[in-house]
Amino acid sequence: MEHGPNRRQVLRGGAGLGVLTTAALFGGTLRPALAAPDTGAAPTFTGVPVAHADGLTVPPGYTARVLLPWGAPLHRGTPSWRPDASDTATEAARQVGTGHSGLTYVPLHPGHDGGRRGLLVINHSWADPVLLHADGGRSATVERTDKEMASLGVTIARVELTDGRWRVIDDELNRRLTASSPTTLSGPLAGHRSLETATDPTGVIGGTAHASTPWGTYLTGEDTLTDVFGTRTQGWSPTESQRRYGLTSGEASYGWHTHLGRFDLAGEPNEAHRFGWTVEIDPLSPSSAPVKHTAMGRIAHGGAAVTESRGRAVVYMSDPTHLYKFVAEHPWRTTQGRSPGPLDEGVLHVARLDSDGLGTWLPLVHGRTGLTTRDGFADQADVLLRAREAADAVGATELRGPGTPAVHPVSGRVYLPEASADGGRVLSWTEGASDPGATLFSWQEFAAAGGTGSAPERGAVFASPGGVHCGEDGRLWIRTDVVRLGDPSGNSRELVGNSALLCADPESGEVRRFLTGPPGCGIAGTAASPDQRTLFVTVQGPGSAAPGLGEPTAEDPRALSNWPGFDPAGRPRSAVVVVRKDDGGIIGT
Repeated sequence: MEHGPNRRQVLRGGAGLGVLTTAALFGGTLRPALAAPDTGAAPTFTGVPVAHADGLTVPPGYTARVLLPWGAPLHRGTPSWRPDASDTATEAARQVGTGHSGLTYVPLHPGHDGGRRGLLVINHSWADPVLLHADGGRSATVERTDKEMASLGVTIARVELTDGRWRVIDDELNRRLTASSPTTLSGPLAGHRSLETATDPTGVIGGTAHASTPWGTYLTGEDTLTDVFGTRTQGWSPTESQRRYGLTSGEASYGWHTHLGRFDLAGEPNEAHRFGWTVEIDPLSPSSAPVKHTAMGRIAHGGAAVTESRGRAVVYMSDPTHLYKFVAEHPWRTTQGRSPGPLDEGVLHVARLDSDGLGTWLPLVHGRTGLTTRDGFADQADVLLRAREAADAVGATELRGPGTPAVHPVSGRVYLPEASADGGRVLSWTEGASDPGATLFSWQEFAAAGGTGSAPERGAVFASPGGVHCGEDGRLWIRTDVVRLGDPSGNSRELVGNSALLCADPESGEVRRFLTGPPGCGIAGTAASPDQRTLFVTVQGPGSAAPGLGEPTAEDPRALSNWPGFDPAGRPRSAVVVVRKDDGGIIGT
């Protein structure tokens, strides 16, 4: 049997996590940024303690409910999810996917109603074969491949708040997008020979990246290249470019290439060039095909955030080792709905962070130093196709597991988690002249893994941050994943516990633990309603294999967790959780 993909790599876009020790946890203190303070609101809820139990905890005065678990039907008449995981691929394609990751909330109405009626767009970036299949994934069959393909990608579901509870509504807008869904390529590589294959471009494999655009669409990335491509061709070896994107003949894949020739690196090498792009989805247009924007580079995203510079879209993005910024050429209001569109023309940059706290955005433009024909880059299309290599060539700073960034809605300060820097940290930076389109910026470490070690600060201990989200009220939400622990005494696990969601005040640097998940999970996505009275949270991979905890088996899929259903004959499920304050107030207060 092929080994399943590593979820920890998926959540970090392929970057391995550093070993965390007790010294790393308490080697630094949480501290505010040194530049002008943000306009934010301090968390005033009672922080929850470190947790190890099989459950989900929130502060007193809050209630969390499961809304969209793996397998939930999207339409009336769709078969309900089966606890023994015997659902077919056909059924899975009409149900909520698995491996919930990034998400966003799209209001369907302006004003007050926008906080009560909307769409949830959810990424599904990873499937645990042991939990997804009734036989634990032992049978390498075409049916197994079909179900995995149908279970990943994106879910769009209409939700509505009625009588104080959010519910899923059967609607024509509800749909799934998978690796079999038609897509469109736009920008410099549309129709390029490097993307030519025996079939038309298709498919969205999903990823951790997620962001909303000013014009109402959704951006996702495709950071799971290493999981879906492989080959068994004897004597095949990857090119340097394939190796840089993690494409090898090893067993770190689902094994789709054994049944579908399009995923065989030896037989169809250009197919992998169709993945790793920023994908734009219009959730309000169910008949529209997702668009892959090649002007934004092929980087296998670990996260994204959108802002504006003089009317032009600016998109911050990360991959396993670098931080990028795409600055559109034209204001989005003049190009929306046209061809080329708002994201089809512009300049992709990569960040260099200097030790003095200053940084530079280096343009990835053919002909510049390191990106000439003599350097091995044929033209601008080649630079964008091999953006990760281009970043290396211009001397960009190599980060360790950067995740999903966030932009403060008032100050414009940008925050970025880094999972593997001595247990993890959160960086922040301010663009030159406060212009997101600038080429210079100043950066610093906003928060480091751990706390001061004093009793009042224990609630702020965290490690392996994978994403941040900044609400309209200025609060910063920090999501964490399962960590690898290097302390043989087990003290580190006692201090960190299960994955968590923390709330930080950008002005003071105060951090409190708001939510904890079940064993083996990662807190992989957050989104808020416009009125900030509902927080949507994705819990990815509960009960999956975790260092120091063990792993599930086909005979006992409940070995680590049985959340959220706790069915004695069932299994754990990734899910979207809805968190609301019992008095209907603002989340975080």
